[in-house]
Amino acid sequence: MTVLCKLANGKKIWPPPIWLMRQAGRYLPEYNVVRNKAGSFLDLCYKPEYASEVTLQPIERFDLDAAIIFADILLIAQNVGIKLRFLEEIGPVLEKSLLDSPRLGKVAQVEGSKLMNIGDAINLTRARLSKEKSLIGFCGAPWTVMTYMINGGSKKDFSQAIKWMDDNSSLASDMIDILVELSASYLILQISAGADVVKIFDSWAGVLSKEKFDDWVIKPTSEIISKVKQVYPDTPVIAFPKGAHKLYEKYACETGLNIIAVDSELDRDFVKDILQKKAIVQGNVSPNLLLKGGAELKQDIEININKFRGKPFIVGLGHGILKETPPQHVQDLVNFVRSFS
Repeated sequence: MTVLCKLANGKKIWPPPIWLMRQAGRYLPEYNVVRNKAGSFLDLCYKPEYASEVTLQPIERFDLDAAIIFADILLIAQNVGIKLRFLEEIGPVLEKSLLDSPRLGKVAQVEGSKLMNIGDAINLTRARLSKEKSLIGFCGAPWTVMTYMINGGSKKDFSQAIKWMDDNSSLASDMIDILVELSASYLILQISAGADVVKIFDSWAGVLSKEKFDDWVIKPTSEIISKVKQVYPDTPVIAFPKGAHKLYEKYACETGLNIIAVDSELDRDFVKDILQKKAIVQGNVSPNLLLKGGAELKQDIEININKFRGKPFIVGLGHGILKETPPQHVQDLVNFVRSFS
């Protein structure tokens, strides 16, 4: 049984296990070498040999406790027929025409799609990864994926996406249902290929009202987890409703998750007193302090560990590693966590 599975089964592991969101990425020189060889970001995701290589790079460099397969949450959007590109310094660009198409219900399947390549990458990575280390598969949550599909890319203003969902409620509901089915099938594929933990990223959950949060975040997430658990009841599920503030408690209670990832803005007393009674906690060291390094980083890690050490938990970041982060700062984090007695 891998380290995160042991944790999910109630075993307290000390020092606490460590893995970091976006731990394979542009901050690593070796990642950039492979990224250039691959030719494009999507080629890097879809070519199993390259995806496996970059997945394992932070494990080889830092001896982290879990690897997360290298992919992207928007591969699912591509799978429903939306054209997807990644542009340097801009990020994802999506064509939105399919949102008005009656063909949506006919295209949502994993079998025979490019998503099978992610399964191949997981299978390859599991064979190369130490048996005690966890391998995490993941998907984007339907609401977060929908924001990109509606906006055509990454935006900080979600009023357009929310208005579109309200104005096209029937189509929006159908699209979320399709993404639920596809996401569950995708996670099941990843577990079948060798992932022993899966994660659902809802990066934009925090922009919604409570009513919309219930409909667009909690309901679809609980449906995905239920479908996965019907096939793999013992596979731990991590879920991340970034920015959800006090709605974290509702999310933890109603989705069926095993591990809740918490962002850096969430009050740690709330996490300790409320969330740790509902689920295993992962997080929430600040990515900005990881970038800065030094005494402030160590202080934040120390507060994190001392606050959460009463129950099993995972040391992680409140979001992904920033591309400007010196690799040495990640090594400093690992060394400092493992120095605790």
